[in-house]
Amino acid sequence: MPSTDRAAAPIRAALLLAVVIATLVAATGTAGAQTASLTTPAVYRLNKDSTYPQGCFAPCLCPVMTSSGAKGTLILTPAGFDGLFTNYAVTEVNWLISLNGTDTFVTGSGTYKIGGEVAVQQELSLDLKVGDNAVQHFDSGLVGATTSFPDLDVTISINNQTCFDTVFHVSASPVPPDQIRPYRLVAGSTFQRGCTGACACAVGQKLPLAGTFALVPLASTPPWNEFAVINVRWRALDPSATGLSSSIPVRGAGEYAFGGDFALQQRMNLILKVDKDDPAHFDSGLVPGGGFPRIDVRISIAGATCFDTIMDIHAEPRKALFHRSTRTDGDS
Repeated sequence: MPSTDRAAAPIRAALLLAVVIATLVAATGTAGAQTASLTTPAVYRLNKDSTYPQGCFAPCLCPVMTSSGAKGTLILTPAGFDGLFTNYAVTEVNWLISLNGTDTFVTGSGTYKIGGEVAVQQELSLDLKVGDNAVQHFDSGLVGATTSFPDLDVTISINNQTCFDTVFHVSASPVPPDQIRPYRLVAGSTFQRGCTGACACAVGQKLPLAGTFALVPLASTPPWNEFAVINVRWRALDPSATGLSSSIPVRGAGEYAFGGDFALQQRMNLILKVDKDDPAHFDSGLVPGGGFPRIDVRISIAGATCFDTIMDIHAEPRKALFHRSTRTDGDS
């Protein structure tokens, strides 16, 4: 029936065109380099081959002056796909390196992306504060991926590893959820600000301190056990105040260690932002204790004279699953 065929021809042509368009769209969507991706925020831990060299690189003729291993954690949070690259926000960089025999914190945040049109490429871009130095920008540039995502293996630097430069080789992997140990502050935890020693000013009231944090095991050298302290979400509660002033937020991260050859000792070493103050270094020093898994330790601002902030930390493991929050301005 020729008339029926002629009537059906436009329909068949339209269907064929739709199939071709759908095929092209599908091909375009999958033409880029293929990588796995994260769907939720993930805590990462630096691997043993992470390093911090600082000094001269080619073509300048001088030796690398400083080299240290690096340990600690960071958090990757999915930030969308732009057509070629899967993007992530990098937050809560919490690394520890050794400079001239002194443990030095590295903190900061930035971005990471992976993907590409053909070969898999990646770029890690971070703004980092090393110890008391000013914040500096570190970047890998867009480079080929040398390991399969979600693992990270990338080198970042200030000057593209040319002449005098500061460099981090970042080798990191997601922490298995069962290795993230959630903690909560318990009764007796307090927050106090005021004068100490012989200084002539008032000592502030002791305020109850509540909140949560988590521990992540780090590579340790016996007889010590070392942990990254992550997602510190504490509040000092002032019962005499009202509204927003009724509590003081405390946020940050750091390290906790316990062990010893004979008597058990412990140290809690944190970078904390108290309310609207700039982040400060809080340290217990190496003190007796270490009745792990319970933690009982006092921390205060390292090197403070006269005016100080003191926190008595009493903490126990909590049964609730760890909530992988990346918030830094509120409770988890």
